[in-house]
Amino acid sequence: MKKNLARKILAARAEEALAEKLPIDQRTLHLIGKLIEPTNLKRIAVVTIGGSVGLSVLRNVGETRMVRSAVKREMKKQLEPISKKLGELEKQNEQLQKQNEQLQKQLRENERSHR
Repeated sequence: MKKNLARKILAARAEEALAEKLPIDQRTLHLIGKLIEPTNLKRIAVVTIGGSVGLSVLRNVGETRMVRSAVKREMKKQLEPISKKLGELEKQNEQLQKQNEQLQKQLRENERSHR
């Protein structure tokens, strides 16, 4: 009972304040009164909270993507010298394999000639 009375007083004060500042027709006042009802306040709260949660999630997704791209750039920057060194080692490995094949070929030829 006290809640209903408090709502009615609040609605009346809102109507008075709005009536003093703006020329308001009866439909607008009726709409304001409907919004102050508890079921509508719950709906408004759910929509407002849901919207803020949705915006928060979108902001976090954007921040996560920014962090990922920053980490990716940093990792790429740090791995670049290692990648160059790996390329050099692969070239050296190929050269050593060729030298090894040549030496093995010479060894076989020497063994054949000594027989």
